[in-house]
Amino acid sequence: MKNYRFCPICKGVLSKTKENLYLRLSCKQCGWVYYFNPLPSVAAFVHDDKDRILLIKRGIAPGLGKWALPTGFVEQNELPEQAVIRELEEETNIKGKVLNLIGVYTEKTKVYGSIILIGYKVRSIGNKPKPGSDAVDAKFFPTSKLPPIVFTSHRSLIHDGLITHNSTVFVQVLKSKITEAKVTHTQLFYKGSMGIDSKIMKAANFLPGEKVQVLNYNNGERLETYTIEEKPGSGRFVLYGPASKKGNVGDRLCLLSYQTVSQEQAKILKPTIVILNKRNRIKRRPT
Repeated sequence: MKNYRFCPICKGVLSKTKENLYLRLSCKQCGWVYYFNPLPSVAAFVHDDKDRILLIKRGIAPGLGKWALPTGFVEQNELPEQAVIRELEEETNIKGKVLNLIGVYTEKTKVYGSIILIGYKVRSIGNKPKPGSDAVDAKFFPTSKLPPIVFTSHRSLIHDGLITHNSTVFVQVLKSKITEAKVTHTQLFYKGSMGIDSKIMKAANFLPGEKVQVLNYNNGERLETYTIEEKPGSGRFVLYGPASKKGNVGDRLCLLSYQTVSQEQAKILKPTIVILNKRNRIKRRPT
């Protein structure tokens, strides 16, 4: 970082001035401001088909002797995508191709001050890892046995990279269902929720505060709210708050809750279903 003493525009002497919360160097003659900004850097997330991540053992500070992702600063007149491929080859002897941006992170270091880290997912297209500049070792580690990673920003990048690498498709499927429930009470001036006999809640695998979908058989109304527990064995089903406008005492309800699972899990997941009688007692045991 260039150490400015004189204005590069008019050659006036720079002086310290406070701008908002920051103390900056500026020129009183022409108004030019020297912004001491974070240094832009890049890191490569290389994840192979054996579920391994490429790491280097750093040969320089910061993080001397510690493991990190292949990383380095963006040079003048260089795109970040070019920088990450260059740094990867310089530090690991591996040629790569940028696949996509994973994220942008910040970190403060004692050596370079504040750094902005741009993380890319990179595919290896040749050569075996071999330590190069700024590295004393370079090798792939299984994701289940990664060594301690020295930089917080690199740990965040690895976390996000593994999430984006996971191609699992998730779907919402039915988890719990209570049907043929009769509304026993309504109460308008309340924070808003669906009161359910706690004994029935437990049988249907509903949790207190869980998001539920409420369907009214009598008028076709549908709403989403959350559950609260009523006295066990009371048979109480209460529409509280604005939900009380969606039904009347005696209306029949169907209550549903859902779970987000992978498509593979969805094939084997069986919902818990409870059917009630006219007195809000369990007519058919959970299935």
